[in-house]
Amino acid sequence: MPRAASLLGLLLLAGPVRAQPATQVQLEVGKTAKVDVGLAQGLNCDDLSVVDAKLKSSKDQKHLVLVLKGKSPGDTYCRAGTGLGPTVLVHVTVVEPPL
Repeated sequence: MPRAASLLGLLLLAGPVRAQPATQVQLEVGKTAKVDVGLAQGLNCDDLSVVDAKLKSSKDQKHLVLVLKGKSPGDTYCRAGTGLGPTVLVHVTVVEPPL
């Protein structure tokens, strides 16, 4: 019982967990957008048929940039940072180019 009480105490001291708001990005099929993701390492996207996503070093080599290229109309989420460090959530919407 004391162990459970200690764990409960730690959880209460940690405070509420807040959801990370997603950065919104809209781009056209065939176009590219860049999002600065700081030091977030690793990349995961829900639907790679919508967007081509890559992490690249910035020009000054001090942080990373998420490079997104629209492949087909739709939307998906990508997260830079898949470990215990910083993460950046991006909601990507790809639209058809205007005629």
